[in-house]
Amino acid sequence: MSRISPERWKEVSPYLDEVLTLSGQERLDWLARFRGNKPELAPMVEALLEEHGAIAEDNFLENSPKLPRVQPASAGETIGPYRLLAPIGYGGMGTVWLAERSDGRFERKVAIKFPHIALAGRNGEERFRREGSILGRLFHPHIAELVDAGVSANGQPYLVLEYVDGEPIDQYCKEQGLGLEARIRLFLDVLSAVAHAHTNLIVHRDIKPSNVLVAADGNVKLLDFGIAKLLEEHGQAGEATLLTQQGGPALTPAYAAPEQITGNPITTATDVYSLGVLLYVLLAGEHPAGPGRHSPADLVKAIVESDPAPLSQMASCSVAGGSKGSTTLLRIRRELRGDLDTIAANALKKNPNERYHSVTALAQDLQRYLKHEPISARPDTIAYRTRKFVRRNRVAVALTTIALMALIAGATGTLIQARTARRQRDAAIRERDRARRITEFMTGMFNISDPTWTANRNVSAREILDKASKDIDTGLAKDPELQAQMMRVMGEVYMNLGLYDRSQSLLERAIQVSRAARGPNNPITASSLDTLGNLFYQLDRVAEGEKLQREALEIQRRVLGPEHPDTLLTLSDLANSLAYEGQLAKAEKLQREALEKQRRVFGAEDRHTIATMDNLAATLGESGRFTESEQLEAETIALETRVYGPDHAGVLNSMSNQADNFYFLGRYAEAQALWRQTLDIQLRVLGPDHPETARSMYNLGCLAARDGKRDEAFSYLTKAIDRLSPRMFSNVSDDPAFNPLHGDPRFPLLVAQAKRHGVGNQKCPL
Repeated sequence: MSRISPERWKEVSPYLDEVLTLSGQERLDWLARFRGNKPELAPMVEALLEEHGAIAEDNFLENSPKLPRVQPASAGETIGPYRLLAPIGYGGMGTVWLAERSDGRFERKVAIKFPHIALAGRNGEERFRREGSILGRLFHPHIAELVDAGVSANGQPYLVLEYVDGEPIDQYCKEQGLGLEARIRLFLDVLSAVAHAHTNLIVHRDIKPSNVLVAADGNVKLLDFGIAKLLEEHGQAGEATLLTQQGGPALTPAYAAPEQITGNPITTATDVYSLGVLLYVLLAGEHPAGPGRHSPADLVKAIVESDPAPLSQMASCSVAGGSKGSTTLLRIRRELRGDLDTIAANALKKNPNERYHSVTALAQDLQRYLKHEPISARPDTIAYRTRKFVRRNRVAVALTTIALMALIAGATGTLIQARTARRQRDAAIRERDRARRITEFMTGMFNISDPTWTANRNVSAREILDKASKDIDTGLAKDPELQAQMMRVMGEVYMNLGLYDRSQSLLERAIQVSRAARGPNNPITASSLDTLGNLFYQLDRVAEGEKLQREALEIQRRVLGPEHPDTLLTLSDLANSLAYEGQLAKAEKLQREALEKQRRVFGAEDRHTIATMDNLAATLGESGRFTESEQLEAETIALETRVYGPDHAGVLNSMSNQADNFYFLGRYAEAQALWRQTLDIQLRVLGPDHPETARSMYNLGCLAARDGKRDEAFSYLTKAIDRLSPRMFSNVSDDPAFNPLHGDPRFPLLVAQAKRHGVGNQKCPL
């Protein structure tokens, strides 16, 4: 296929469209006139016209190549150690058979791929060997594994591949009725597989639904590297060879990138485009070219020069599962509008240099979308950053807003029930003033991210939080109840960030302000007491924390009732403190009570319910009932992963607790693997200085010490101790896990380092 730039294509395309409507003598006459009028373009139009005729004969733009469907053997025949069962598919490269191992060494079903007779000869054999070579370099959970390769008795080469019993990803999403978030998470598995191929200098070049299968358990597998092209350098176009040049007709035009159509260099950006088409189909239920069957000319025009409609405008009933104009479809279109529109459009740029620079960059933007963080593919405006910050921090800023809106709603309810116009007017004025104060305070929080204030530098959530905590005394001084609530929420955020001194200061101030505003029986006071109790738990001042939590629970039961959400949260927090103090029977009783009520009040998938499940599992483990704990923890991890996604802090905490169970059950290899998996995610998500990251380092250090791996043990432990909260320390000098370290000159230094920070009463692991 001739190479042509996108700019030149735009110039030539209208003339090609015109001449394609003509035939016979009319076409010859038109070409003669065109040579006289446009001599510089005529040779290119004639070459494109000739190529169009050639590929039309092959049905290039409508179907896969019409290669002979040759069955190399019959069912029951043996190929090497495998017995053929039945043909299961025909691809651009060959025929695929379902087979099973027949030599008795082990049982396994596989897919065996034979090349078409049409690929016979040096070029076809080279392409087939190339696929085997490519697959041999790829080892990834979402790429179909190359099991074996060989030559049959009649001289026909074959590849033995992992058999994937699944459906094309678009059909799977439709039949399972998956929502947008579930579809995106499934697509992220595809991106992971393609990114792995790219790191091995391989471009797939034929990503489409039929090459992405999903098994019944939701596991994704990427198939068919038959036309994949190895790169000379990462992300750069490899030198064209006879092999890659003749690979063109095997691609699927509906998922081809513009450079594949125009004959320009193939790079990793080619796969980014095809993935953009696949994402569009999964989320909108339609192809970017629009609904309906497309003629060859329409498809080429759509791929090379027409920008697709925004994703949100194209969403169809097949995604919504309802009728046109249904509320479900309207909701989905609202969800697609904005970031997902932008992400899809960026992946589908005509110019490869304008697309995402890598598959990983596309994946990161989708992950940011799921976390409600700003994506990289759109302008970083103040309004956009503010909206994303509030959405992302649902446990912090968003909870603040909810709490404030709840106060507004409560006052509004009072307003509706008011009996006199005077009381209605007074309440309306109060709520107007409160709304204004909220707006002014929230606006002030985010002024720090305004480039006119900060000279265009990036601003972290921590800096925004620090500014708000300094402004809260002046910004909300006229509304002490609102001020106390904001202090409590910000104090909880600081605690979650591991910034305990700042958290304690804000929480103690929240209690003081709320008591002064509404007296001792104040729900805001009770919530602040409970949060401060949680902080003391983190600081190993558990007895003080328990006292505060009992006071909070007494207020809440009397003022709010025994099944109010705040009451149930404090009940669960008090149980945690009792468990830490060793009052395990009392803790278990309260946790089971809290869990039963939370499932009824919050629902089984609420984050508070899930947290109580995790805490109960930990209590069972502390009681030495490790098998019971392991079973409940496994249930918790599965639920958390489904609800939150794999990188959530709750999932990481449960994974660490489960590793503890493996450790105490003597399953050290499983414990080590799970702690390492947890640490990898914590380093990426929480950072190296977070106490939970240090906890995983400490536990891995314990295990390394137990195994006699001294250097590894000291490496982990010295990094961990400076970052752990006092609550999480083991007595380094007495813990039997560290006996193998005794006598090492580094050990006294480690003990001294631990004592500088304070020594707790727990044994390894933490």
